[in-house]
Amino acid sequence: MRFVHYKLPKGTIPLVRTKLRSAIILTNEHDEVALIRREKENALYYVFPGGGVELGHTAEETAVREAYEELGVHVELEGVAAYVAFNGELNPYFWARVTNGEFGTGTGEEFQAEQTNGSYTPIWVKRSALSRLPVRPPSLAELLTTNPERFFDKTLAED
Repeated sequence: MRFVHYKLPKGTIPLVRTKLRSAIILTNEHDEVALIRREKENALYYVFPGGGVELGHTAEETAVREAYEELGVHVELEGVAAYVAFNGELNPYFWARVTNGEFGTGTGEEFQAEQTNGSYTPIWVKRSALSRLPVRPPSLAELLTTNPERFFDKTLAED
């Protein structure tokens, strides 16, 4: 999560949470993309591994941390594929490659037994199938489906 300061009339300066997120795009030799399958409150959708940027952390640090927590792999970032405008933020999605670890062994809070916010399942999905699934953000799924080559610094809008 990112925080911004603003001044109240009496001169106090509280912290306000914003919704900046950071995520990765991880592909394999079978032209598949790593996603998190989410089942939550009678809804099924897929998201790219990632999470909220916390105070004192960068978007890059967040992407690397979330890859390990959600997928069980250590990654190296290879540039920003796209910035997705959502909730008033430009959220970066980084190309990533695995340097170590085992896919599917994530131990983040999403996978703890006491977690009650639906299920999180790391899966590989064929790139050609992305646009036919309820992937969030859909604009990025569509771009990945129609562009077999890597792209960089695209700006997409979901707002």
